[in-house]
Amino acid sequence: MDTSATRLIGPLYHGTRDTAARTILREGFRRSRSRSYTGTGICLSESLSVAYEFGMYETGGCVLEVRLAPNVRWTDQLDSKATSRDAWDEFFSESGMDAVRGFGGNVWVVWNPTVLVSITRLSHREAIRCLCAEFDEDGPQCGYNGVVSDYASLWWKQDATDLNLSRFPDHRQQLIVRLKRFVGRAHSTRA
Repeated sequence: MDTSATRLIGPLYHGTRDTAARTILREGFRRSRSRSYTGTGICLSESLSVAYEFGMYETGGCVLEVRLAPNVRWTDQLDSKATSRDAWDEFFSESGMDAVRGFGGNVWVVWNPTVLVSITRLSHREAIRCLCAEFDEDGPQCGYNGVVSDYASLWWKQDATDLNLSRFPDHRQQLIVRLKRFVGRAHSTRA
């Protein structure tokens, strides 16, 4: 669907190192000089859990909340030819689109940084609260990566069977303390 909106699009999330976030907040986003599987575009996600994996507060990262301008030209219909590292950049160059929503919203790739009109840094508390709300929305069977998986196991009282948490009890305890401090409890009310 090629579309534009009447209001800001978002929130979308970007996980990064805290030092990079300070530069982004000061100077704005820029496209990458090197290519990833999505070319040189700016990667965002509708899912805070995806962004948290790349911007873990526990290791010096953070999550930025981003909104796109209402007049952004975007599509969720990227040709199936997008299999090479150059395919995304070629698509943007040929189509005139500002952004692509891919993989069901797990990845938004923004080619034109000027359409990113609102960028804020989430506090660790805000990120954990949003993460837990996402866990509640997704349910206990959803899988995650990294420390997000650890938080989800605790949230759904599945930590006894999580080898990562049972192997590292200090890590488990730190996450419990953080959940209690930021959310007021260590488990979902639905667990």
